[in-house]
Amino acid sequence: MTPDAPEDWRRFEAESIPTKESTPHLDTFLEALRQATPDKPLTLLDVGCGGGRLSRRMQGQGFSVLGVDISPAAIRAARSLATPADTADHWLRFEEADFAADQSPRLDAGPFDIVVCQLVISIIGAPRHRVNLLRHVHDNLRPGGWLAVSASGVSDTINAGYARLYAEDVHLTGEYHSYYSRDVRGEVLYMTHHFTADELVGLLEAAGFGEISVTSERETSSRRPDEAAYFLYATCRASR
Repeated sequence: MTPDAPEDWRRFEAESIPTKESTPHLDTFLEALRQATPDKPLTLLDVGCGGGRLSRRMQGQGFSVLGVDISPAAIRAARSLATPADTADHWLRFEEADFAADQSPRLDAGPFDIVVCQLVISIIGAPRHRVNLLRHVHDNLRPGGWLAVSASGVSDTINAGYARLYAEDVHLTGEYHSYYSRDVRGEVLYMTHHFTADELVGLLEAAGFGEISVTSERETSSRRPDEAAYFLYATCRASR
């Protein structure tokens, strides 16, 4: 694996991008926001949209959605799916954008009422890339706008495999609770970081978010469905 994680993701094939199909925490959160503003069409930015399935589902729930991803292949795949006709207050679009870069992406559809960021912060790369991600998310939200972010949680207490990976790869990643996800041949796919709740809250606060709520759930690993793992689900609000 090269040291430049964004470049690695830029070359990733769309069908290989990891995703979680079930999003009950997100669905409940979005429905509450939609019910709170029944007369206002809300705009939503899906950062790290991959092949666009979640973006498409959220548009079906009544939001106008822009899905962005660093992978050109992912954006091509998202655009290739049948899309309902856009209207002025209900649309679905996809475009390339790099939220790991030092400079914030320019998105014509913003600022947004809501940003959704599912697991991206865990696989975006080095610590500076995580900081950039949250800073750019904040920049693309309206004052008082909402962020829903999920992350892989530290899981060594319930999964000995993760404890081994943390220990074995720390000299490569430079930080504990990070490791390299590998394929069945042992070849590196990408770096993954597992967060504590306090760590995630600290990053969100530093990026300018408040009203932070974090829930930890014991589930199954995204890539190892027979193994246990923790996931963190956070919601927060951009500074007004």
